[in-house]
Amino acid sequence: MAPVPVPAAAPAPSTQPGPEPAYGRGRLLAGLLGRTWLWFFVGCLLVTFVPMFFGWRPYVVESGSMAPRIKVGDVVLAAPEHDAQRLLGRVAVFDDPDHPGRVKSHRVVKVNTDGTLVTKGDANPTADSSPVQVSAVRGLGRLLVRWVGLPLIWVSLGQWFKLLGLLASLLLAGLAVARDHEEDEAAAEPDDRPPPGGLPVTGAVAPSAATPTQIAASRPFRLPGRLGLFAARPRLAQFAVRLVVVALGASMLILPTTFAAFAATTTNGTETWSVPNWDYTTQVNALGPYLYWKLDETGTLTTTAADSSGNGRTGQYNGALTPNAATTYFTRGVAGAMVTDTPSSAVTLNSPNSCINTTSTTLVTAPTEATVVIWFKAPSTYTAGGKLAGFEKPRVGVAVPSTGTYDRHLYMDGSGRVWFGVYNGGYVTVESSAALNDGAWHMAVGTVGAAGTKLYIDGVLNASNTTNTAAEASTGVWRAGCGNLGGWGGSWTGANNPGTNTGVTADRPFQGSLDEFTVYTAQLADSDIAFLYWIR
Repeated sequence: MAPVPVPAAAPAPSTQPGPEPAYGRGRLLAGLLGRTWLWFFVGCLLVTFVPMFFGWRPYVVESGSMAPRIKVGDVVLAAPEHDAQRLLGRVAVFDDPDHPGRVKSHRVVKVNTDGTLVTKGDANPTADSSPVQVSAVRGLGRLLVRWVGLPLIWVSLGQWFKLLGLLASLLLAGLAVARDHEEDEAAAEPDDRPPPGGLPVTGAVAPSAATPTQIAASRPFRLPGRLGLFAARPRLAQFAVRLVVVALGASMLILPTTFAAFAATTTNGTETWSVPNWDYTTQVNALGPYLYWKLDETGTLTTTAADSSGNGRTGQYNGALTPNAATTYFTRGVAGAMVTDTPSSAVTLNSPNSCINTTSTTLVTAPTEATVVIWFKAPSTYTAGGKLAGFEKPRVGVAVPSTGTYDRHLYMDGSGRVWFGVYNGGYVTVESSAALNDGAWHMAVGTVGAAGTKLYIDGVLNASNTTNTAAEASTGVWRAGCGNLGGWGGSWTGANNPGTNTGVTADRPFQGSLDEFTVYTAQLADSDIAFLYWIR
């Protein structure tokens, strides 16, 4: 019997995938962008409204009084807070005392003696005219979400074109995602079409087995999907693409909220939103210092304390080149007082001979008005006291008043209390309300001028003499960590009293840590000093 002829096998299909249509890539890109925009928009809404379950309340910013960090259309999320000291220096949301029924978001720059609050917009040159009762505070700013309130602003201003543009962008994004999703589903459907060459011929004898080469040819390998990753598993490809979209959306969502760290400033005044490009150094220089020694030097043989004011009035670490003095007199690079500085460095004065004085040997005229700022840390066991900073002649060493002068100085007594003293025909001193030899960093500020003689500790006014508005007319230089206190012992408490005899010298070096020494030839306002402490 003659064998039945076997039809010739149909040519094997090509194992190489054809080029992907350009419209497929475009549709994928449109879907990716659409998903990103929708995730970003929904994420911002979630960040805005989820904190409401924890008692926070959102408030839309309607004016530019807090620019540039808080702008029109941003949303401030405020948590309940009625502690005046916790509100000081921070953005608060409160009922506007000048416009009943309206709510305002400004920073608290001062707490009055009667407990009311002084507020100010960052972009405003002056503080608000009316004080705010603590009971009128709705909350303390905790989080800032960019742009979410803009649709409400557009509605209130009748800016319908912008609102329609937003709605159109959301609609287009949804359509792009839907079209891309349809393609994903189509790609995932099984292919039930007959194989190339038609159905098998009846009676034909099929090969009993296929070689490995034939099996490979019957299931051609393809680079995965439109992205070239997972074509053989379209659902896995969909999952991977959406995972990327979620990651991109989340990263974009972080951008507006990272601006909401609460503690920064503008050149127009005090601001409470903390952002990386605003810090203590920025605010110090915005107020126009005469000199500014950050005391960040780390080299063991460094002799110069840099002047960060830009005025070139450097300081000098005395004895830094003397054999063994680098380690005996100073320990540089210790952890400093600043939170906003990275790294934050300071210097510890180890010896009775340690002193940081002006590099220039030229004596200058003492300023009529002055603000002296120094950060310091004294161990809890420290009872020697000493001068933190001040104006003095001679440039190095100490001398009795017949040949030297010394005032406009901040110093610690033997009990740990800090004083600010000026000489105006007699000794004028103001004293801190508590001992500060507690092992913690503190900011001491002494001012003299038209508003009187004042001492601030950690941004808060501790003591003042409003009748004394001047200090001695003299010449000298600025120094930190050492100096004469002979004659200033009349109000001294604790050990190591320098006495009241002006005919003898009483060198009183401070043996603790110092940071951020600044001098202004003007009397800073209470709000400026409060913010200097807060912005640290």
